Amino acid sequence: MANYADYLAHFNFDVVYKPTSQNTNADYCSRIPSQSTQTDVDRLSLHEGRNNEDEFEQFALNQIQQLPVRAEHIARETRKDPHLGKIYRELELGRNLAQSNYKAPEVKYTLAANCLLFEHRVVIPPTLREAILNDLHAAHIGVVKMKGLARSFVYWPRIDADIERTAKSCTECARHAPAPPKFSSHHWEYPNGPWERIHVDYAGPVAGAMLLIVVDAYSKWVEVKIATSTTAAATINILDTLFAAYGAPITLVSDNGPQFTAEEFKTFLQRGGVKYHKFSAPYHPATNGQAERYVQTIKRALKAMGTTTNTLQANLNEFLQQYRKAPHAETGESPAKLFLGRNIRTRLDLVRPLDASTKVSEKQQASFNSSFRSFTPGQRVYCLSGNPRMDKWIPGIIAARLGDFGDLHYDIIYEGKHLKRHIDQIRHFHDKDYNERYIPIANEPMLCESGDKSRRMHFYGGIMTSRQPTINERSSSMSESSSNWTDTPDARFLTPSNSPERSSENSSPMLRRSDRQRRPPLRFSP
Repeated sequence: MANYADYLAHFNFDVVYKPTSQNTNADYCSRIPSQSTQTDVDRLSLHEGRNNEDEFEQFALNQIQQLPVRAEHIARETRKDPHLGKIYRELELGRNLAQSNYKAPEVKYTLAANCLLFEHRVVIPPTLREAILNDLHAAHIGVVKMKGLARSFVYWPRIDADIERTAKSCTECARHAPAPPKFSSHHWEYPNGPWERIHVDYAGPVAGAMLLIVVDAYSKWVEVKIATSTTAAATINILDTLFAAYGAPITLVSDNGPQFTAEEFKTFLQRGGVKYHKFSAPYHPATNGQAERYVQTIKRALKAMGTTTNTLQANLNEFLQQYRKAPHAETGESPAKLFLGRNIRTRLDLVRPLDASTKVSEKQQASFNSSFRSFTPGQRVYCLSGNPRMDKWIPGIIAARLGDFGDLHYDIIYEGKHLKRHIDQIRHFHDKDYNERYIPIANEPMLCESGDKSRRMHFYGGIMTSRQPTINERSSSMSESSSNWTDTPDARFLTPSNSPERSSENSSPMLRRSDRQRRPPLRFSP
């Protein structure tokens, strides 16, 4: 207060005391200094080293500039604008804009509260557009949020482009902007064959050693070599051995390590026949993603296997053997199949008792029908009776399959009668005393006596007779002998109880032989 009194005394101002209740807020006009007073204030300002502008005037000017744009301002500036003012007067007179040759979007303008509206949005004149953009960008919410906010309140032609320009030209937004979206798809072209492009990288230390990883981009075949040193000379020795085994690639991709950028390594590639040596971008290991991905995979696998210095090579060999045999997610084939043209054999192949040809045949049959079932002649089954006065399922014996492979119809013998049934009408016979046993039937084809056309049915096993039995004789003989079958030590074939093999009381009957070539019976092999 003393400084303020001295300030007034310097200009010979009389100090008049008034109580607080009599004081009123002074407006801006009462604070405007006179010409003489302005000169004194300027002189005092220069004496004290301050600028010539009044601090209160600066404060008032800043406050006016920060005031939000109101509807009254928009209406006033709209009437002043040459283009919008003309539209305003047309709508004010009640005229149709379409008849006045206005095109979209002006033809959709309406008038409300002395402001032009486009649908539900206020049309902003050019003089206020920059202020509106600043208000939209005040919180630095980004282009998408600014557009969404603007579409709820304001409109002018090319407003989206102006919003993008404002957001992209903001220095603070650019300084704190997030990283651009990563390139998700693979930027390397897929090679035409194996070992055309390889990716190399060092991993480690793992169990006290460094690993040089070499990946074939075509087959995903991986080579891992233990290196005691990562110098250019040690790298050249390892790659020279691989080139001697698989040949020189066309392209080699590596990072910017000193061993790969050395002049000695460059000379080695040129002499070895490598055409291109490409480097990954600095501080961006994903460029050499083929090798980087295998670095993580191998290190994680060796760590999970509890690798030590003594078991490093053994664990590495076990990993490579299984990894090269397993199908790759990208190619759908195993690396060994694409790189060597065959799958490598491991100890897992010991679990397969079948050879390759049998496996391929079974795979083709499985691809024909995954639920395909088959029965062998002589096998006992249940089949649908088809008679409402009988049981639904009746037991029978498979006589033959009707037709070639793929035909699902069978001839079944039931109480001396031949029944034709589809495989869907047949199910396995399960019994603790008589379970899946095979009845030997004569190997000679039988001819059906119904009609002129005969049907060939092949039966396997059994004893031949010199006379061709008729269908009735055959059925009656089978029905009579079916009750006399007893187990043999093989537990898979049946022999009549009164046969020479099982009866010691009866003498061996004299066998009648023929000139027909005999074939061994087809035995059941689960």
